[in-house]
Amino acid sequence: MISFIRSLINSKIGAVVALMFIGMIAVAFALGDVSGSGNFGGLSGGNVARVGDRNITLGELNDALENRLKAERQDNPTLDMARFVESGGLDSTLEQLINRYALAEFGEEYGVAVSERLVGSEIRKIPGAMGLDGKFSAEAFRAFAQQIGISEQAIREDIAQNLFAQQLLPTAASGPMAPDGMILPYASLVLEQRSGQVASLPSSAFFPAAPPSEPVLAKYYKDNAVKFTIPEKRAVSYAIFDKTIIAARAKPTSADVAAYYKANAAKFAASQSRNISQVIVPTEAAAKSVVAQASGGKSLAEVANGLGLSVTSVNDVTKSSLVNSASSAVADAVFSAAQGSIAKPARGKLGWAVVRVDKVNQVAAKSIEQARAEIESELTKSRSEEMLTEMTSEIEDAFADGSTIADMAKQNGLKIETSPKLLANGRNIANPAYKPIPEMQVILPAAFQLETNGEAQLIEIVPGERFAMIAIADFEEAAPPPLASVRAIVQQQWALAEGAKGARAAAERIRKAVDSGMALPAALAAANINGAQIEAINGTRADLTRQGQPIPPPLAMMFAMKKGTAKTLQGGADRGWYVVSLTDVKKGDASGNAEMLRARKLELSGLMQNEYGAQLVGAAAKAVGVDKNSDGIAELRSRLTNRDGN
Repeated sequence: MISFIRSLINSKIGAVVALMFIGMIAVAFALGDVSGSGNFGGLSGGNVARVGDRNITLGELNDALENRLKAERQDNPTLDMARFVESGGLDSTLEQLINRYALAEFGEEYGVAVSERLVGSEIRKIPGAMGLDGKFSAEAFRAFAQQIGISEQAIREDIAQNLFAQQLLPTAASGPMAPDGMILPYASLVLEQRSGQVASLPSSAFFPAAPPSEPVLAKYYKDNAVKFTIPEKRAVSYAIFDKTIIAARAKPTSADVAAYYKANAAKFAASQSRNISQVIVPTEAAAKSVVAQASGGKSLAEVANGLGLSVTSVNDVTKSSLVNSASSAVADAVFSAAQGSIAKPARGKLGWAVVRVDKVNQVAAKSIEQARAEIESELTKSRSEEMLTEMTSEIEDAFADGSTIADMAKQNGLKIETSPKLLANGRNIANPAYKPIPEMQVILPAAFQLETNGEAQLIEIVPGERFAMIAIADFEEAAPPPLASVRAIVQQQWALAEGAKGARAAAERIRKAVDSGMALPAALAAANINGAQIEAINGTRADLTRQGQPIPPPLAMMFAMKKGTAKTLQGGADRGWYVVSLTDVKKGDASGNAEMLRARKLELSGLMQNEYGAQLVGAAAKAVGVDKNSDGIAELRSRLTNRDGN
């Protein structure tokens, strides 16, 4: 299914579409969960929004959120739903769903054609919908839909929405290149250089003198529960095995060796191969001329060089391989010639071949005893692969039929191990010294995709060679721990938060002093803040776009200011505040930098095209009409972030 989505994106839609719209559909398809069957407790069955004549249900939004979270956790394994929602995941996911429906409604209203036949043609490209003959099979399509848990209608609707986007967005985003008149000022901005000073005010300078009361600390903990939430933990039962598990069963018997020897008698019979040198010419006359010159005393290489050709040499050529690479006529001629002689010219696939037989290699026949080791190795390898495939298929079928990991481990003589409760990144909070086995790098990502009902799954550790049966033995959902167990940490964070309030107030006072004409060093000295520091900063706008290097926030802030002014900036994690003062600006000039001008032209053109596409999406949503269920969305947000206290 993933390959199907990739083909949809790569073959027909550009980057603009992928960024704006199709990424949402790709995630939904790839994770196989867009059925709209989820629910949110008492909110199930409700709608979060109405787009034109269509409703977006809470179940659909739930599925989309789960899919987005799974995708995000590929890069951030410890991310949980609460933090995902807090960081804007709910809003962006709902907006993508709305845009998706809006484009389809807009396209239908204005005559964009997405026929059932067109949808059907896309369905026929889904690999899972192919029968054993490689052609589309309605039965295979139904089985595929059932396997990924989506109705056939849901798949058709998603493909239809995708096709609307394919037709609408590229047209909107295919605007003209940015005009040259706006390129130079923009490019010159990149070379602009600014310098100033930044003062850092630590929160520790403003810590409260007294510890918080119990009610104050409890309220702070409740209001900031997401900050202290421990991500979901899972204990995984697993049984690891590789192809050695069937080595004894795959070992061939004497009867097997004898049967193989008889069936492949030609392989072990006496044979002959030859080392040859050859030159290929276009006509029979040219071939006869080469033979005549070579017979007259010239070497084959000399004759070939005189014709502007070259001689190629091949060792251990068999007659059958020469038939395949050249022709039967060439093979017959070569294997009729004596060692050291030139064979009769014959026509091959690429022209007329003139071949010298450099050496005749005689290979003696092998008796069954002489070939036994080779045959046993070949049979063991092929039978091991077949039996391993059969075994893994049986295990997968058994799991699908409800067998447990204990059932299959016992049946195959495997030992089950169980990990402690681990985070998705392999950390054991209860034992920081714990080190997971190397295989956990593959097992854990798969385990965190499983349902928590104990259903087992077979995964590949090393494709085709090493496997693991896995199941969830135990789990703990993401939740903040009891206050008593983290009191010291919470009290420290409370002190930082309170200190940050004092640092912010002090930063504002210093900013006002700088804006009134006082230099930042003098204003900071007058504030007399314990631990405060000041340093000079400078850079160009190009520094802000340099990839692979973190940009200090004060430097970025400095490029959003007027010369001679100051701004305050939060230091992050309640550690303190900055006061940034811009003292000098040197304008850039890119007029002589042709390479930079070309790069900025492409960049601006891309931004304009993205904007055209975004405006079309916005206009489509406005045209069809969008109504959001604000109360339902707010209640959902509260539930997902545990803000309702449950």
